[in-house]
Amino acid sequence: MSFVFIDDAPAVSSMAFQASATSTGSTITCPTVQQYDVGVLIDYASNSFSPEPTQAGPSGFTSLSTSINGARRGTASYKVFNGTESGSTLTGQAGDAFNSKVLLVFRPNSPIGTVTPSTWLEESTGGNPSPQIIAASGGQAPLIRIAAASDNNTTTPSFSAGTFDATVTQATGTGRTIAGYAIQNSAGSDDSVDMNDFGTNWLVSGWLRFS
Repeated sequence: MSFVFIDDAPAVSSMAFQASATSTGSTITCPTVQQYDVGVLIDYASNSFSPEPTQAGPSGFTSLSTSINGARRGTASYKVFNGTESGSTLTGQAGDAFNSKVLLVFRPNSPIGTVTPSTWLEESTGGNPSPQIIAASGGQAPLIRIAAASDNNTTTPSFSAGTFDATVTQATGTGRTIAGYAIQNSAGSDDSVDMNDFGTNWLVSGWLRFS
């Protein structure tokens, strides 16, 4: 599904990483952004007992995926910012046991007209998630591959496979998250991502294309 913002937007030819933020609460503070910046939120939350936390993305965010396992829910979502959100409080999922959020912000070189997401892969399990293939080859650039992994304990998760420009971790408390991204401004390419097994895990991946 494509999300169209303006009909006459000039073509975007490149994306760049701008900022990140992390949180262990139900909210996260938005970094400094400008109009047409894109935020991708990785949001992992757990209640002490079933049911799982309600899926609740911040206002204006579009869901990319959501997955549950017992009392835990992992959700990925994105938003094209209008430039007024800098320093604002973004409210996401609220678990009564723990919350783990990572927000990645990217900046286009010209106004975004359309964001086209892939079908995002996800697995939330009490075992080891299967590897996931981010099938981005043949995708029109620019695009960004993103993968994230979360666990249910005090060990910071890590990837056992995946090629990233950089990773950002929320490494505090119970329930932790790592998110990695690869910006592809010339041509899209596939990647296999996997996480190490930390007992109870969530693995999610996909891509976003911009024009």
